[in-house]
Amino acid sequence: MDAMAERKRPFWLPTVAALVVVALATSAGIWQTNRAQFKRDLQARYDAQVKSAPVALPGSLVDAEAFRFRRISVTGQFDPAHEILLDNRVLNGKPGYHVVTPLKMDSAERYVLVDRGWVARGVDRTLLPEIRTPLGKIVIEGIAVPPSNKYLELSTQTVEGKVWQNLNMKRMADLLRYPVQPVVITQLNDNGDGLMRRWNRPDVGIEKHVGYAFQWFALAVATIVIYGVMYAKRRKQK
Repeated sequence: MDAMAERKRPFWLPTVAALVVVALATSAGIWQTNRAQFKRDLQARYDAQVKSAPVALPGSLVDAEAFRFRRISVTGQFDPAHEILLDNRVLNGKPGYHVVTPLKMDSAERYVLVDRGWVARGVDRTLLPEIRTPLGKIVIEGIAVPPSNKYLELSTQTVEGKVWQNLNMKRMADLLRYPVQPVVITQLNDNGDGLMRRWNRPDVGIEKHVGYAFQWFALAVATIVIYGVMYAKRRKQK
């Protein structure tokens, strides 16, 4: 009786379900594979640029994507009054901040933001670390990086004085008297400020994407195998 009921049961439903699972899993696997390749390409571009001689950052507004990972130098003066600390930056398992200071460019009436490095957070969050910011004219060398706008702010309390959760370029531009270049310089040269400069590579997370891609493709293959077994069993019962 059970075998007869099994034969009469329509087989289109598991067929459709299997097709949907295979399509979704394959699509997700391809997306993860493409993300891994995208990061490999970024790393190759980064490696090529970081070894090149620095070029002067022009005073005119630059194209952020054209300057991505360019090694540049810029002369100007830091504006410590508008310095911010980006919260929740971890280095070697320790919580801290990235210190971002606007630099007033000598070559134009324009600012560029400099991510100067990392500083540890104290036990008491209300006591901010002391930052040594060089005064007067200074030359900064670093890598130009377009700031990411892919972040989620679940609360309106994203700014507490100098401490910001994310680097919002519009918010920063509103604080300054001049326009801001659409790139952030991740500083490479040392100027005795005591900050730690260990920048993440663009290929961070490739292994994660490859692992996820393998899992999605494995799910697609497993679905095909299970469906094949079910189909063969049904054919045998007829």
